[in-house]
Amino acid sequence: MDKNKYPHRDHRQRVRDEFRKTGCENMPDTAILELLLFYAIPRKDTKPIAEKLIEKYGSLKGIACADPRELEAFEGMGESSSLLLSLLPEIAARAGGAKKAPDCLISPGEIAAKIYGELKGCDKEMLYAACINAVGMMTAGRILCEGGADAVTADKRSILEFAFDEDADSVIIAHNHPGAEAAPSASDIDLTKETARLLAETGIKLADHIIVGTDGFLSLASTEKFAKLFE
Repeated sequence: MDKNKYPHRDHRQRVRDEFRKTGCENMPDTAILELLLFYAIPRKDTKPIAEKLIEKYGSLKGIACADPRELEAFEGMGESSSLLLSLLPEIAARAGGAKKAPDCLISPGEIAAKIYGELKGCDKEMLYAACINAVGMMTAGRILCEGGADAVTADKRSILEFAFDEDADSVIIAHNHPGAEAAPSASDIDLTKETARLLAETGIKLADHIIVGTDGFLSLASTEKFAKLFE
């Protein structure tokens, strides 16, 4: 084969040989992604594309969770390469007999919808927290406190400990109003302020406080009246 027409042939072989020798565990995400893209992007240096994708999405997991249409439009990508990357979590789940990770979410709308799904219909007030990484992807979420029909005592220290355990860059808190509308009370605003202050002292940002009610949910960060609480 003419190397002038296919100048990256030897480099691709070296990357393949590295994988055979060391396996994925000893290869950086960029090299693994570069190798994957060999099979969708022929006769082109895929390393710069892999580096830019990792820079944007933070990790292979972040890329696998990205919107396929967004990946397809990414410079250097296309339909075939986007489809290949989008298939990865589905193939891994089927091969391993496991479900796709439910917290593999990156858009604010998806995250808010998941939180709403967790809390809607609960007959007791619950305090929920979601951990967000540096690229805006939800990495973990769980109910931290359970209260009565009209109140929950928020353990703000548990929010901080959860954020530390998950190495969160930011946190979203949420709670529900059983049998009532998603309108913030004075105590809800106080909780927002106190949690934002506590997290900020450790370099973690409070990204939002979502209230779930019988009429849907309300994002305080997206509400002009309360947006300054999150600055």
